[in-house]
Amino acid sequence: MAGTNSILQVSYEAGVDLSSSQWRAVVKGASGNLMALPSGANAAEGLGILQGKPTAGESGEVMKLGISYMIATTRIARGDPLEIGDSSGGVKSGNAGTGTYLGTAEEDASPGDRFRGFVNLIELSGTGFTFSSSSSSSSSSSSSSSSSSSST
Repeated sequence: MAGTNSILQVSYEAGVDLSSSQWRAVVKGASGNLMALPSGANAAEGLGILQGKPTAGESGEVMKLGISYMIATTRIARGDPLEIGDSSGGVKSGNAGTGTYLGTAEEDASPGDRFRGFVNLIELSGTGFTFSSSSSSSSSSSSSSSSSSSST
């Protein structure tokens, strides 16, 4: 698989020094159109995956849709749903009902690895959301479809 493939990138000004944060998740900054690192795992207001190394006050490109490198904070399997993993902007396999759903892992990764993922941001709130890996989602969706059709 080749490196990255951008469908949609947007420029944001770095509100803090992000020169050592390439390939990490960034979130809405304190004010205006600024970006910053997340406060911790499952953070909300995610902007995407930082593609460059901007310092405070510089503009940086953020992948919002497409294939991007990311940095793993936990063991990740290909097909896993991804969310913000920590305050450094690393990502983890996710199943939280709140925060920013970042997309799906395109390959396996161990903690600290750079790996490819499909970025497709969705902001989650409330408790009605559950994501599972692609290997198990088809069986769970077909069983829930059967259940709902038999109950009507």
